[in-house]
Amino acid sequence: MENTSTFKSTSVLDLAAGPLVWIDCEMTGLNPRTDKILEIAVLITNGNLELVDDGIEFIVHTEKEVLDKMDEWCTKQHGSSGLTEACMASPHSTEFVAKEVLAYIKKWIPDRRIGVLAGNSVHADRGFLVEEMPEVVDWLHYRIVDVSSIKVIICHMVQFTQPTDLVSQELCRRWYPTQMPPQEYSGFSKHRALDDIRGSIRGKWRVNDLLRILSPRVL
Repeated sequence: MENTSTFKSTSVLDLAAGPLVWIDCEMTGLNPRTDKILEIAVLITNGNLELVDDGIEFIVHTEKEVLDKMDEWCTKQHGSSGLTEACMASPHSTEFVAKEVLAYIKKWIPDRRIGVLAGNSVHADRGFLVEEMPEVVDWLHYRIVDVSSIKVIICHMVQFTQPTDLVSQELCRRWYPTQMPPQEYSGFSKHRALDDIRGSIRGKWRVNDLLRILSPRVL
């Protein structure tokens, strides 16, 4: 089962709706104290993983001198994806982007600290947000939903070493041979923020599917 559909909410999300704020950042490196956010995307869902709208994404203006200090991996990846060039051309400062991101979150989640930050390895993104966009972090709940961690736990539970998407397909094949297995998702990140978030939400749907399959057997 997979759902990344938009239900076009006409009202704000309250605590009962279980709002999730899906954030993904692309950075110049992995150290939040010395590296910088290059791109950020935000999607908001309710607790059923239904998108409120199409989300937002911003590329942060970054000087060439900063980009030239990236390591080999970032230089190659962000160069090939077009992000490096886009950062030099972007008119948006970090301060502007932070205000826009917070305004977008407040639009759908007007109550402080009920929206839960979510994503793949989102603790890393949170570290950068604390440094560069602390007002965004302050608006959200202190808890996070880290899809990557959930996948690792489930793999250990069922003693599989494959990525969870493959685990889900294999268990469906063995235990529910008449049911259609989850639609394939490559699991390979494009390392552009909005694409990565959509992958995170798809991954959470697969985790939900797998938990439903496991519940009568190992939970």
